[in-house]
Amino acid sequence: MTNLEELITNIELCSKADGYNTVTFPTLKKLSVNDVLTGRELADLELDVPFPCFSDVATIWSSVSKYVRQQLLKRKPRAVRVTGLGTFHLQKWLSFENGEVLTFQRPVFSLSRTVAQIRGLQHASVSVPGEIKQVSVNYKKIHSDIPYSEEVVQNCMQETLNFFYFILTNREDTDFILKDIGTLAIRGTEVTMAFCEDFLLSLNKSTYVVEKLFNKKWVISDKEATLSLSRFGRVHQFPQFEIRAVPRTASLTDEEICAEFESALSSMGIRGNVHGNKSD
Repeated sequence: MTNLEELITNIELCSKADGYNTVTFPTLKKLSVNDVLTGRELADLELDVPFPCFSDVATIWSSVSKYVRQQLLKRKPRAVRVTGLGTFHLQKWLSFENGEVLTFQRPVFSLSRTVAQIRGLQHASVSVPGEIKQVSVNYKKIHSDIPYSEEVVQNCMQETLNFFYFILTNREDTDFILKDIGTLAIRGTEVTMAFCEDFLLSLNKSTYVVEKLFNKKWVISDKEATLSLSRFGRVHQFPQFEIRAVPRTASLTDEEICAEFESALSSMGIRGNVHGNKSD
C-alpha cells in the first residue's frame, strides 16, 4: 500500500527546498494514518466514528461524486462545477433510427483552466448553455452526508487537488476517478473524460442508447480509458493515492524513461538509482 504520509512529507520538503511556495497537506496528514484514528484526532476532525486510512479521503470524494450525480440526474439537470477540477453538464441529442427519433442525453466534461494550464493539456472546453443552471459542489451538503466537518471536507478536496497538480507538474500520467460517474484520464498532454456504463444507463434508461453512445464515440467507456497506455508504464490514481501499472507506450527509449523517472522522483524528494549499480 502506498505510504501517503511519506509521499506528502517528501513533497512538502521538496517545495520548500526548491524555493517554491511551500505546499502543505495538514488535513490529508490527519486522514492518512495507517491505524484507526485516536480519540484526540477524531475530536480534531470532528468525526463521529473512527475510519481507517484512505477510506477517509475516498469517503469524502465518493460523497462529492454522489452530489454531482444527483445534480445531473435531476428532472431539470444542472451543470456542476468541481472547483479546481472541471464542470459537468448534459447535452440532449436526437438520433434517427429505423424511422424513429431517439432522444438521449450525453454527459459533457470541461476541464478547469487551472488544470489545463499546468502543462498545456489538450482538452476541448464546451460552454454550458445559458438556460442550464450552474452550481458548485456544496460542501455543506456533502458534510451532512458523512461524519466529517465542512472544513475537513473542503480542505481534503483542495489538498487532494494540490497533490494532483503536483503530479501533473512532473509530467506524470493520472486517473482521477469519480465514483459511479467516470474517470478523468490524463496521458501526456491528452485528456479523456470517460464515463461509467451504469451512469449512462441512469441518464438514458436504454441499453441500446448507451451502446450507441460508445459505438459512435460520443462518449468513452471508463474501462477503456483506464487501460490507456502510459509513457512510464504507470498511472497515479486519485483519490486513492495509488500507483497502478499499465501498458507502456513505445514512444520513449528505456534511457529516456529512466531519465524522466529519476527527474520525477527527485522532484518529489525521493532519491534512487533507477539504472542500478554497474560493476567495474
